[in-house]
Amino acid sequence: MKRQVIFVLALCIITLLVVNKTMAVDSCLECHGNAAKMKELGFPQFTMTQQEVSKQTGMPATCTSCHFGDPADATKEGAHKGILRLYYVKLKGFEAVTRDKLQKFAPESLEPRGKNQMIDLLPMVEKEGKQVKDPQVNTILFHDKNPDTLSYDYSIQEKTCGVCHPKQVEEFKKTAMGHNAKQSQYKTWTDKKRGPHNCGLWFVDGQAEIAKNTSVPYTKEMAKINQKACNACHAGCLDCHYKPGKKDPNNPKMGSHTFTKAPSPQTCYGGGRGSICHAGPEDRRRGGGYIAGDYSNPKGLTPDVHYSKGLLCTDCHETAAKDKKLLHGQVKRQAKCNKCHEPAVKLISKSIHKKLSCEACHIQDVGGYTATFWGPGKVAGVATPFKKYKDYYGVMKEPILIKDQKGRWMPVKPYAMAAMNQKSQGELKPGLAWRYPMNLPDLERTDDAYAFVGLLKGMPENDNVLAWIQMDKMSHKYGKSRSCESCHTKDGEQRQEVSWKYTDQGSEPFEGKHAVVASRKGLFIKDMQATSEIKVKEGWKVSSFAPWYYLKDKWQVKGNFSIPPVKNKKAYKNEKSKYEEVIKSGGKYHM
Repeated sequence: MKRQVIFVLALCIITLLVVNKTMAVDSCLECHGNAAKMKELGFPQFTMTQQEVSKQTGMPATCTSCHFGDPADATKEGAHKGILRLYYVKLKGFEAVTRDKLQKFAPESLEPRGKNQMIDLLPMVEKEGKQVKDPQVNTILFHDKNPDTLSYDYSIQEKTCGVCHPKQVEEFKKTAMGHNAKQSQYKTWTDKKRGPHNCGLWFVDGQAEIAKNTSVPYTKEMAKINQKACNACHAGCLDCHYKPGKKDPNNPKMGSHTFTKAPSPQTCYGGGRGSICHAGPEDRRRGGGYIAGDYSNPKGLTPDVHYSKGLLCTDCHETAAKDKKLLHGQVKRQAKCNKCHEPAVKLISKSIHKKLSCEACHIQDVGGYTATFWGPGKVAGVATPFKKYKDYYGVMKEPILIKDQKGRWMPVKPYAMAAMNQKSQGELKPGLAWRYPMNLPDLERTDDAYAFVGLLKGMPENDNVLAWIQMDKMSHKYGKSRSCESCHTKDGEQRQEVSWKYTDQGSEPFEGKHAVVASRKGLFIKDMQATSEIKVKEGWKVSSFAPWYYLKDKWQVKGNFSIPPVKNKKAYKNEKSKYEEVIKSGGKYHM
């Protein structure tokens, strides 16, 4: 009898639990799964069912698995308490705000519009009858980022993606992409090991050391705003794997919750949320971008031929999917051409051009920065001695070739750089230098170089200019090869005429030009000049954004940067004729 009573009580408890669970209200689904209710609340664009989300994500996660919140609370305020959500980063102060805090509401959904892939997901406003990017918004911040610092938030990631993907999240923390390893190595402008860099410094961690060598005030607030500008570019899980698309009745996987296992080139470039991720260093800085088009500056440059053929970044750059020795999020920087072009690579390896890299011939018309200077100005409305004046955009017809650390010729785009108001140059010595030594493993090394110039004087203010020539290796924008005579000049001198347009702070837009010369005597940035009037804005000085105006041709270093002259002119003439015939007939020449 006693056992029967216990059994009946247990059965009642189980029944009550089942009934209670069945009757439990999930306010996420109750509201967002009800189209009529969402329309009544004024947010029809946020109508979605659990079934739709599951098909789009390809994951069994619930609303609260990714967004938190309280599904047991039926009130809007209670259900959304602690919810993780999308933020828009305002240009002023780099403040991360929700949609309703914008002067004009952001787009009704994250479905791409398809008109400009670089800003496809950013909020638009109407100006002179046209839809343009909302000028108050800088970028989008997904909910795996910290809205205070704009950086990747590991604690959030562990509680969301990490619940189902713990191995991937833990591995990602150890990668260069995950812990921002590359930039964190630039502690000061005078760092002997890595040298000064175009991207700037690890401003917050290095604030005290940076301030010691800066002759004007450099506060923690200034460092914080500089750092936020950097943090917005460093990736989290959603930056790579979240790829929203337009709803498609014929493809239930497409929608605002679509994820991708293998990131597309557009996703690697920022996925339409602004010029972040690889769009910055590749198309904007180096100028040899993979996608080009909307992302290039000047706009409309020709993309890499591999992109035109539909290749993903991971088709050339191996990841953990193909190499099990790699961690999740690790990407091999150095790609191998012989993977697809073995016959051509073999021919070159046995030819007179065996010490020439493939990209030395096949990269032309590089855009991006033609000069960059760190001087007094404003970042997100905050005054700082280190505003990056980068909008000197133009095109260099052909890169300059230099020998890498193994003696192989590679292409670079040399341009003038400086940081103003410095006290000393530290232990940096003038001349060519490599950011990462050759003996480092591929995963820890780049082939980038720089040429340190020195601490220059001669400006009316913002003097003591730490100057160098940035020399990033060009790795993308493959296309037809350059001509023989573009390399083989009479005396081996390389010379490129560069025209550019300035559109940054401090002045009305103006145009200019300079020449890059690589000869037996050295590397020179020559004749830098404005070709239209410089109209300085109130509160700025020319020295803040254009130190070249006073320092003229001082961006130069000694060394032999010439290409060896042709010894057998007859053989060269014959080979050149053969090359021209092959190219004219549409064939391929590798000699």
